[in-house]
Amino acid sequence: MLSVPPEPWRFPDVSESKEEQALGEIAGVDLSGPYHSLRVARVIDETRDARSIVLEIPDPLRDLFAYRAGQFLTFRFEVAGEKLVRCYSLASCPASESEHKVTIKRIADGRVSNWIHEALAAGHYVEVMRPAGLFTLRNRDRAVVLFGGGSGITPCISILKTALATTDRKVRLLYANRDEESVIFRDELRNLEERYPERLSVVHRYDVVHGFADEAAVREHVGADLDADFYVCGPAGFMDVVERTLLASGVSREHVFIERFGSPAGAKKPEVEVRSTTPGAGESRIEIVLGGKTHEIPWLAGETVLAAAKRAGLEPPFACEEGYCGCCMAKLVEGAVDLQSNDCLDRSQLAEGWILTCQGVPREGRVRVRYPD
Repeated sequence: MLSVPPEPWRFPDVSESKEEQALGEIAGVDLSGPYHSLRVARVIDETRDARSIVLEIPDPLRDLFAYRAGQFLTFRFEVAGEKLVRCYSLASCPASESEHKVTIKRIADGRVSNWIHEALAAGHYVEVMRPAGLFTLRNRDRAVVLFGGGSGITPCISILKTALATTDRKVRLLYANRDEESVIFRDELRNLEERYPERLSVVHRYDVVHGFADEAAVREHVGADLDADFYVCGPAGFMDVVERTLLASGVSREHVFIERFGSPAGAKKPEVEVRSTTPGAGESRIEIVLGGKTHEIPWLAGETVLAAAKRAGLEPPFACEEGYCGCCMAKLVEGAVDLQSNDCLDRSQLAEGWILTCQGVPREGRVRVRYPD
């Protein structure tokens, strides 16, 4: 349960602490909605099944699209007449690169990933939300140890480049792939090793040669550096092995940061009974502040804040709807909310009143939620 008194707040400062020509020509810059039309400057085929998209950010949106290393962008595509939302991590470095680049790996049955690889081209426009996400480089004097698996390298390389460009911290990366041809950013990583020989170490591990990364591989990569900050992103099984081994080795959970591209392994989306679908029967009202405007909307018992907002015709930010990406974060200003699932927010954020609206079910009584501006 979360219950906080109303008080002033602000969104965490980004400098401190994701068919056919998609969406047409941009006609000026609209700052009113959560999505913004951005031009694709170019596409880069990184490997046979990984493609990067470089986006142009117009000057009026520069501040809005400022980001921290490790964050992601949320895209809304229209494919075959259906609007589909996807989150892709930024692989660029906010400290040394002016462009925003995301990298997408083709998935066998992925409607969006296949469309991006087959149809999206330079000059097209895509709908994108401001950067979000909590898997970010922490500002403290510890070594940075990263574990990336497959396309999980995308937020890791952003963190890696930023740590090298803005600090004196040593950085180590274990990067697991199926084979050498699957390595995304291979040349870039090699160039970084040559540029920072005393501070950067990259270990490549190939499944076809070394087998899947196991506890021994994780322990060898960590060595005696148990007081580092650890960043983990990749397939569920890979992340489970790394997390389990780190904690068993004595690493504090407070030093382990994990970015999940999909549902946690074995996770089951909680079922919430909506007691009534008839307006007026069991219906209450909640207050949502979105885009600086206050909306008093109907709410059905058992319904999440996000579900109520969408049913009322609002367009709040969201992506995974399973409690792990953080895209739908909002501040609980008044009332009480129960979170069904939370693989994203830490204790301090919960104490400050942050909630995941896709998982937050209001309790009876007045509830007021405010999305970041």
